[in-house]
Amino acid sequence: MQKMKTTYIVMGLLAVLTATSCKKKLDFQYDNRVNTEPMPLSSTRIINLASATQLSINGKKLTSYMLPDIDGYYGPDQTRPTIYFPETGRMGITFTIPQEFVNATGGIDSIRFSSLGNKIGLPDSRKFSAKDNFNDPHDYYYIRLRPNIGTYQDSLVAVSRSVSPPSNPTNIKIRLLNLSSEPNGLSQPGVFRKGPMSLAWANGTTISGMENIAPGSASAYIEMPYGTYQLKVLEASGKEVQGNSSFVLNIATGTAMDYYGDIGVGGRKDTWLTYAPVKTFQPGGVYTIVVSMNYDCSIPTGNPNGETVNTEGNTFRIISDISEPVNVIYSRVQAVNVTQGTDVQWLVNDKPLGNALSFTQQTDYKTFVTGVYTLKATDKSGATLAQQELRLQPGDNITAWLYPAKDGKATIALSSNNMSGKFFNGNAGEEGSYSMYKDNTPTWTRFMNFCSELDEVTFTTDDGQPFLATPGSVAVNASQHIQLGKPVTQDPNVQLMLNMPGKVLVYASRPGITPGDWLSQITPLKSTDFIANPSLYKTPQLPNREPGYYTVALVGKKVGEARMIIIKHNK
Repeated sequence: MQKMKTTYIVMGLLAVLTATSCKKKLDFQYDNRVNTEPMPLSSTRIINLASATQLSINGKKLTSYMLPDIDGYYGPDQTRPTIYFPETGRMGITFTIPQEFVNATGGIDSIRFSSLGNKIGLPDSRKFSAKDNFNDPHDYYYIRLRPNIGTYQDSLVAVSRSVSPPSNPTNIKIRLLNLSSEPNGLSQPGVFRKGPMSLAWANGTTISGMENIAPGSASAYIEMPYGTYQLKVLEASGKEVQGNSSFVLNIATGTAMDYYGDIGVGGRKDTWLTYAPVKTFQPGGVYTIVVSMNYDCSIPTGNPNGETVNTEGNTFRIISDISEPVNVIYSRVQAVNVTQGTDVQWLVNDKPLGNALSFTQQTDYKTFVTGVYTLKATDKSGATLAQQELRLQPGDNITAWLYPAKDGKATIALSSNNMSGKFFNGNAGEEGSYSMYKDNTPTWTRFMNFCSELDEVTFTTDDGQPFLATPGSVAVNASQHIQLGKPVTQDPNVQLMLNMPGKVLVYASRPGITPGDWLSQITPLKSTDFIANPSLYKTPQLPNREPGYYTVALVGKKVGEARMIIIKHNK
């Protein structure tokens, strides 16, 4: 009996220990929110375009007011988080003012900005005020002006903000806000863009309702389909306004130099391009493109060692007026006809995708709710040429191709386009979280083979040389041994160098033979063939090519009739 009693005691202790251990596990929590403080927010937002790093309201410091370790520069680990700025302790671009700073009449008083470094100077800190009104939300744009040589003046400009989504959930809402400054004695005339501004597509075609927006005013919001666009801002003369960046600019033209670094010894090469990011605007998003004076670009000093000095200029940014939605519903589809001698009508669930297409023509993109559809291509009489199932996932960007197979039968090929600009590079580790990058000016190109006489082809640049791989990918997969009608699905793009000329040649290759026999009868593509509208450029010469997402396809039934075409997937 004594032995049994001891056993019960041991078992009881184990039960207590087990219960205690489980309780500790249940009590363990990990909260990965950046800010864990309960903080009701007002409707009033600050847009910091004057490079301020510090903020106080009503005498309370919201940022850390930490001095940079090197004048004008904070080291990557130099942070002192606050509850209002929990990542670095310094201001970023946007900040919604907490409700605690709104007084009984809706006022927000004694807003002060400052910068603790001298690299980008601000005026002496002075008071600003704002109003909070949930019925009429406002952004307060903090901008910099220079009314006289050697002096700065800052300004807090109140601009009404729309927080209501587009009437069509597949659309976006967007407007142009012109807060630009006039040049002064310290500005470079070739760099400075001024006066009324217009918003345009990548080819320079202005967008209706966005033309000639005067300084100090904004256009109305307009709706357009969601998608990937390279929107550009133009001054009245048609010259492009630089996107906010840190490029070295040509003093005479304001265009970016040395896009991929120094060219030559002690010299720089002009790309004749003006930076404008390629961005996917998400369905339901509301955006403002704002032009204001910034101090982040530089110009050459003339020193043979390639030294530069910062300069002022009006540049633009893209601001999300509401938190950018995550696309969990919609996808986009376009179609191309690369079958000779036949006009093709594309249908999705028996509804036209667009007008009938002649050889090498493409439809505009159309938005679909994700799901399973029947994709069909018919001739003029309505007879079905080919059809297949189309499965769409959120965020898909699909191009459908109708081409002649080796037996001459019309066949559909589907290619999925990566429009994100994101890629993995370097040591990705277990899941690549710390090796993901984004290319805002991609020159990503997919190659396709639709010539039914050729089982496979290889595309090269000059003299049969392989293309540069898109960062994080393998060029061989993307440009060599491209089989008839089969898109490459792993590492599908190559990167065409913006600042280097170069042709696209095509070779008849076969397994183990690269590049193969040059198809000299097929006219090579020049780098300038990737420029949609040469008249857009007000520069001494054209750039080598334009950024974008492209497909280069070899089309035509016979080698003697074949040619290469370019499809640009962003607008």
